[in-house]
Amino acid sequence: MTVHRFLLELQKAQAEKNSVLCVGLDPALPSQRSRDVIPQSYATLKDENEARLKFCTYIIKETKDYACAFKANLHYLSGFRTEDHQALTKAIKDSGCVSILDCKLNDISETIQAAIFHFRRWGYDSITFNPFLGNLEAVLRVSRQESPELGILVLTLTSNPEARRYMKESYVSQGKPLFLAIAEEVKALGADGCIVGATGWVSEEDIKAVRRILGTDRAILFPGIGAQAGDPEKIVRAGRGGLLIVNVGRSIIYAPSPKDVAKHYARNLNALMLKET
Repeated sequence: MTVHRFLLELQKAQAEKNSVLCVGLDPALPSQRSRDVIPQSYATLKDENEARLKFCTYIIKETKDYACAFKANLHYLSGFRTEDHQALTKAIKDSGCVSILDCKLNDISETIQAAIFHFRRWGYDSITFNPFLGNLEAVLRVSRQESPELGILVLTLTSNPEARRYMKESYVSQGKPLFLAIAEEVKALGADGCIVGATGWVSEEDIKAVRRILGTDRAILFPGIGAQAGDPEKIVRAGRGGLLIVNVGRSIIYAPSPKDVAKHYARNLNALMLKET
């Protein structure tokens, strides 16, 4: 199967940066919650969009040497204008990294087409997709027609413990867990990869099973490292043999020195990968 351009760009970024680290951009305003928020120096700006954009571009500048990708959470960017998204994706592109819009797209074909129209204008390299409407084939068809370079990463076995009930303990035909059926569809339909949590309730065997289905030419994006206390050694050991993207958000972006923490994670992941070769 032909490797999609997004995966080629990801491979290039990982080789140039010598990193599988993805930095999660989750810019929370101080009015949202009491901890893990952008510094007050940004929050004093009159425009909330400007405050969040400036914080994100600061994080990109600080961590770009140790990251291959940046994942922007659409919910944290609620209210962003087209020009704000374009400024963010330009900063990511200029850093030599790929951009992932964590939007968890999930709707009927007509609505998907509307969403992809905007994602294309915003300039993101890839998006996350929620497959629970069962229309992965439709989103791939629309995205390849409307924005053929857009990567699609599919929620498969997520990091939150509630997902156990729906993704792991729910079964489809022949007693197969739902998350494995999703992985098979990702492979068969040519999506770019799966999203699998790194947290404790996701087992090493779960990850190995997804990797066996995907083979070597598709990516697995792992959220849950850092604040959610996921196990990096587990995901490297189980997910090896193909592309890995390891996301760390709050632990990096709200640290006193985001650069130092990103460097630590990138080097630790590289050491684990060398250990497993």
